[in-house]
Amino acid sequence: MSDQLNVALSGQAPTALAEDVSLATPLTAPRIAGRDAASAALRTYHQALAAPEATVRLKGDELEGVVYSASPGGRETEIAALARHDAAGLIATVDVYGRPWPFMAALRDVIAKTDPALADPSLGSGPYTPEGPTPVWVDHPAVPPLAQDVTLYSPILREEPTGKAVVGPVLEAAAQSFSDLKVRAVLDIVGQPGFAVVIDEYVDGGHVQQLVEAFTLNDAGEVGGIRIFTRPWLVTAHFRKSMYALLKDTLGPEFWEAPESEDAFLTP
Repeated sequence: MSDQLNVALSGQAPTALAEDVSLATPLTAPRIAGRDAASAALRTYHQALAAPEATVRLKGDELEGVVYSASPGGRETEIAALARHDAAGLIATVDVYGRPWPFMAALRDVIAKTDPALADPSLGSGPYTPEGPTPVWVDHPAVPPLAQDVTLYSPILREEPTGKAVVGPVLEAAAQSFSDLKVRAVLDIVGQPGFAVVIDEYVDGGHVQQLVEAFTLNDAGEVGGIRIFTRPWLVTAHFRKSMYALLKDTLGPEFWEAPESEDAFLTP
């Protein structure tokens, strides 16, 4: 795994970033512009995660990324950070996604103590639409069949559903909760069979939810694990509320942070 990329994504190498770099965080909607501001925000995340472990490397034609794992407040939290380089080899954009959102709340509490602006989930007026470079949409790759023992590492659940009989209905409910899916990029998972897909999709209220879906494959070429990272906070809250309405009778209370109140999912 590239030490240079890790150092840059931790905010410790500002000169690896272009002067006009922009950063999208998991919690906030507007992009952060400029080398100093982006480096400071990346450092804040790195410190809040308390020396996160880089667990997965992603590599695509124009994007590369790292998945980090940490346990702020004793709750395992993961973020996926994707970087795009300019013609000079400097990082021009960084997009960071998180999971699972019940535990991202603990990370948000830590970040708010250092920089409240980085924990402000406001979407502004009107439906959320991502800022940044104009995407060139690509085709979604074919997804192999689910393994019988597939595990879903969801962006919205506090526990991981396991088994095709459970994961299948969860994915079907998700398909009912979004529309107009478009793919920004496809990346390989370095060192193991699998791939990741970078997605924009519309959810309740006309907001765009951004995702990274990482599929790992078993020896039979079946999907053995699915990790889904999303941004920004309040758009995922809308999606989570829709999913709860569809799955509250399928998944028990252990999967939900506050199943007694659907409105709680919209409370930042």
